[in-house]
Amino acid sequence: MPIDSREFRNALGTFPTGVTVVTTGTAPNFVGMTAQSFSSLSLDPPLVLICVDKKASVRSLLQETSAFTVNVLNEDQEETSTYFASSDRPGPPEQFEDVHYTIGETGTPRLAHATTVFDCSVREVLEGGDHEIFIGEVKAFEHQNDNDPILFFRGRYRTLDRPTEL
Repeated sequence: MPIDSREFRNALGTFPTGVTVVTTGTAPNFVGMTAQSFSSLSLDPPLVLICVDKKASVRSLLQETSAFTVNVLNEDQEETSTYFASSDRPGPPEQFEDVHYTIGETGTPRLAHATTVFDCSVREVLEGGDHEIFIGEVKAFEHQNDNDPILFFRGRYRTLDRPTEL
């Protein structure tokens, strides 16, 4: 039985995810993309993975630089997520003109105000259908603040409910 791609996408959307921006490139040609497909993979060695559409403009720079930073966005960064998700955003170097960032361990941008950042070197790239799976070895990470993360569920941004006392 063939799977309807829209229905499949909707079904996948019932799994709430965090929202990240993956950044890469070399100065001044930095690029970023909003990504939900981020996961921890291993503690020893410290590995994470991201999935990148084969048609994504950042893919070639990821392969060229062999480095990226995963920026976990906080609940106040919906605008940042939307900006890096837009196909209308400018390309490098203009893409980062109005973006506040510092340079991480691997030379890629760490977005200001992101909750946590992971600086990674590309360890391996695997095929994954219409995506490639980039396995990154974490070279450094920083928990930048205690803000709650922004979430994505059923095609909309969400925030965490505040914990209740037990």
